[in-house]
Order: sequence, then structure tokens, then C-alpha cells
Amino acid sequence: MRYFGAFSEDADLRVSDEFSELDPHQKTILSDDFGMGMSLHVLTEALDLVGFCDGKYFIDRLAPRLPSGVHITATAAKNGPRKSPDFVALDARGRWHVIECKGTQSGPNYCRAQIDRGFAQKRAIEFQGTLKGQSLVTGFDIASAASDTASCLVIVDPKPEDPPLEIGPNDRPLIRDCVARGTIARAMMLAGAPNLSRLMAAPFGDDPRLRADDATTSFRRKRAAQLRENGIDDRKRLTTAGKYLGREMNIELPFEVETAKGSFRQATLRSEILDDVVREFEEETFSDSTEHRDRLARTQQDLAVSRIKTETNDHGGLLTVGKLYRSLIEFR
Repeated sequence: MRYFGAFSEDADLRVSDEFSELDPHQKTILSDDFGMGMSLHVLTEALDLVGFCDGKYFIDRLAPRLPSGVHITATAAKNGPRKSPDFVALDARGRWHVIECKGTQSGPNYCRAQIDRGFAQKRAIEFQGTLKGQSLVTGFDIASAASDTASCLVIVDPKPEDPPLEIGPNDRPLIRDCVARGTIARAMMLAGAPNLSRLMAAPFGDDPRLRADDATTSFRRKRAAQLRENGIDDRKRLTTAGKYLGREMNIELPFEVETAKGSFRQATLRSEILDDVVREFEEETFSDSTEHRDRLARTQQDLAVSRIKTETNDHGGLLTVGKLYRSLIEFR
């Protein structure tokens, strides 16, 4: 919805003149969105990826739970080995990949400089043995309509050096649970349940690093109770559509969208998560028992590891993450 007017009428992918003149902050956001979106679009098919997790969440959630007792967190630093990679991804063969994405509208030379800066970020995580997949840095240089060069996606595979978080085959159950939590939490957020999302991502408080034995202070217990109460309100606001729960919104487009299939001024969006996932989560999280599970049920883990698929028709489209999540858009 945000970028319908961003494309020029050229046969290849270019940014329109209007979007090329955005202020630097807005151009940076566009470049970041396209850098991640195009990279994952290509890599999902090339590597047969079936699961994704935000890199910072992966490190924060996993590090305190590794048997080695490694305690490292991704920081807010813009550069350096302590900055987390953008994504950790799982493929259909059980291998894990580390992906750092860059995007720019400033030309091929600047794109290469961005990639060089991304080397340290992808070194923050190293998978070992049979878990080891690719460790990649991508750069997407988005050409403008007036540019002499075409848009270009570059993928490089620099060798990692002394990664601070090493993960081996024995850690497989932990990392599957971590990615499943991140995926379900993201689906809950998109479906309109932000408090349930926070509880899924960090079941013992606001910080995903917390474990069951950390939730001992009065403040943390009160905070967890508040989130659980807010989560019940989330559930009441969601509307039902068959086996799914979510939210629907009708949007008046700021300009008329013209396509080969017609002209459109309105769009209806619906974002939904499988009802069973919310119900199972509530049964665990909202119980009176003081025993909290730090591991998701196997059914939830299996639902979260699913291919992302899209379908389109003359007036809209559907995006699904297996049976876990679906998002529909219809133009009028």
C-alpha cells in the first residue's frame, strides 16, 4: 500500500521521479524496505526458506538459554560485530542461514560500501556442523527512472571471523522454538493483537532474555499480569472469519491506482491468524498456575515453520504463511 506510487512505468524495476525526490529520511526508509523485501524474495526461492526470525530477537532470546551459558546481546550500535544481522532463516533441509540486507538509491559504489559494512553484522552468529547454511550479505541498489544504471541485487558470502554466538546441532530444539516464537509473535502483531504478541515473544516479561527463574521480582510479576490482562482485551477485539481471527480495514487510496485490470480508489485489507494458535497460547499463558513453560508446543512450532506463498487475481491477492497466517487485499 505504501509504495504503489513508487514505481516508474519502465519495463524494469525503477523508482518513479516523485519518489526519487523524497527527503533523505523517507528515502532511507524506502531503501531499507526494498533492500529487505527484494533480498528475501529472491533468497526464499533460491534457498527454499521456510522460516525467518529477526536477528536481534534471535540473539536476545537464545543466548541466555544455550547450555554454554553464553550471554551476549545485540546492541543498538550502527556498526561493528555487536550489531545483530537482520535475519536468521531456516530452509527445508534443516539448515540455518544468517542474512544481512542493505538497500540504497545512491548507486552501485555506495551499495558496495554498504555491503562491506554489513560483514561484521553477519558475523554475530555462526551455525556449526549439520546446521550450517549460508551466511550472506545482500545489497539492493534501486535505480531511479532517470538513472543511467539499472537496479541491481548483489549477494556476497564473506567468511565469518570469530563469531560471538556459536550454535551447534545439540541446540536445534532451542533455535526451532526461538524462530517459532518470533514467527507467531509477528503474526499476532499483524493480526491486531500486540499484547499477545509481546507475551509470545517474551513470556516472562518485556525482555525476551528473561527465563522462568528470572520472574521473581514484584515488578516483573505485576508487569506479566498486566500484559496477560491486556492480551485478553486483544482477543476480544479480533473478529472471526472461519478458522481465523484478525482485523479488517477499508482504506481510501490517496490517489487513483491504474492497472491493466482497471482503476481503483479503495482497498480492503484483512490480516488473520489461525484461531487454534491463539487459543492454545491463552490456555498456557492465562492459567492460574505459577508454572510457566519456556518451550512452545510441538503443534505451534510446526505451524510456524511454513513457506510464504502469494496468489494474485485481477482485483487483489492473498499472502499466506502455511496455515498460521494469511493476509488478503482487494481493490475496488
